[in-house]
Amino acid sequence: MPHPTDGLRVGYVLKRFPRFSETFILNELLAHEAAGAVVDVFSLLDPPDEPRHARLTRLKAEVTMLSGVGGGREEQPVPGDEALFVGKTPRQIGRIMAKAEAVANAAQARGIGHLHAHFGSDATTVALLAARIMGGTFSFTAHARDIYHTYVSPEADAEMRRAKLREAAFTVTVSDYNARHLSALCPEAAGRIVRLYNGIDLGAFRPVAPCRLKPGRLLAVGRMVEKKGFATLIDAAALLRDRGVAFDLEIVGSGPLEAALKAQVGHLGLSGHVTLAGALPQELLVERMEAAALAVLACRVTESGDRDGLPTVLLEAMARGLPVVTTTVAGGPEIVIPDVTGKLCPPDDPAALADAIASVLADRDQAFLMGAAGRARAQRLFDLDRNTAMLRGLLAAPALAPARITRAA
Repeated sequence: MPHPTDGLRVGYVLKRFPRFSETFILNELLAHEAAGAVVDVFSLLDPPDEPRHARLTRLKAEVTMLSGVGGGREEQPVPGDEALFVGKTPRQIGRIMAKAEAVANAAQARGIGHLHAHFGSDATTVALLAARIMGGTFSFTAHARDIYHTYVSPEADAEMRRAKLREAAFTVTVSDYNARHLSALCPEAAGRIVRLYNGIDLGAFRPVAPCRLKPGRLLAVGRMVEKKGFATLIDAAALLRDRGVAFDLEIVGSGPLEAALKAQVGHLGLSGHVTLAGALPQELLVERMEAAALAVLACRVTESGDRDGLPTVLLEAMARGLPVVTTTVAGGPEIVIPDVTGKLCPPDDPAALADAIASVLADRDQAFLMGAAGRARAQRLFDLDRNTAMLRGLLAAPALAPARITRAA
C-alpha cells in the first residue's frame, strides 16, 4: 500500500551547504534519502573552506550553488514586504530576489512544489519569495540565533520574523522553549508551529562500555562563540583544579573566540588540565565520547539575545550513554532531568558549574545510571528516523500540516 510520503521531492534552501558545524542538516537530508525521498539543495552562498564530514559522500542530492546570482542587481521591496528586508541595502535586496527567482525556476523545472529552509534568516526569505513565484508553499526550521539575536532592533526583527511565520505553511522549531517563544511572537501562526527535536543517529551514537571511560575526562563541543559559555567553563575548570578534583577537559570546536579562550587557559595556568582540540568531524567526535566521563556545555544568553535552542551535541552525548551537565538556558531543561540524566545549573556561574561537574565525577555508579537514563531519553525523544519521518509527513502535505500539528500536540 503506498505511503503518503512515497515519491516525495522537496527543495531545501540553505545559507551555506555543506557546513561543518551543521551536522543536523546533513543527517536530516541523509535520513530523507534513506526513506526514498528526493532532495534538491539550493545553497545561497559557497560553503566555507573547512573540513568535510565523511558522511557527506553518501548524499545523493543535487546541490545548486547560487553565490554568483544577482551580484549587481538593486531592488526595493514591493509594498507590504518592507518587514522582510529591514536593514538590507538595495543591492542585498536585489541579490535575495534574484536568488529567489533562480530557486523558483529550478524548482518548477524539477517538479518541486514545496521548499524548506533551515534558519529563519535569508534562506527563509528566499524560500518564501520563491514559493510565491512558483505558486508553491514553503516552511522553515527555526533554531536559535535566527529567532533571538538582535540584527536591527528588537521591534524590527520581531516584525520580520512575524512576516515569515504568517506566510509559512508550517514552522518547525527544535525545542518547546522555542515553540512557546514563536507562538507568543506570532499568535496567528501558533497552530502551524511544531516542535521537532533534532534527530540523532542512534546507530552511530551507541552507549559506551564503562571500562572504556577515563575517570575525570570532561568533553565540551561547540563553536567558539559567546553563547556556548566556554569562558565560564574554563573558569569552572580553574575552580575544580583549586579544589583538588581530578579531571581533564577537552574542548572540541573552532570559532572567533578561539584565541581568547587559549589565552584564558594560559592565564589561569590550566594547560595541564584543559585542551582545545579544534574542530573534529563527527566520526572522531564519536571516538572522543568513548573516553569521556561526562559532556558539559555552559550555555548562556548574549547581550544581543542570542542563545542555543537545543545543543545537538548534548543529545548525541545522551545517545552515547553519557551524563550531561548544562545550564537552564533555553532548551537545557528539555535535555536534562536533574539528577536523572545529568545536572542543570544557572548560566554565567562558574562555581555552580564546578559544583555540578564535581558531583557527577564523585559518584561513578550514579553517573552510569544517569548515562543509561539519558540513552533511554534519547531513544524516546531524539531518534533521527522517527523525527525525520514526522517532518516528511509535513513536507509531503503542507496544506494538512495545521491539522497534523494540532493532533500531535
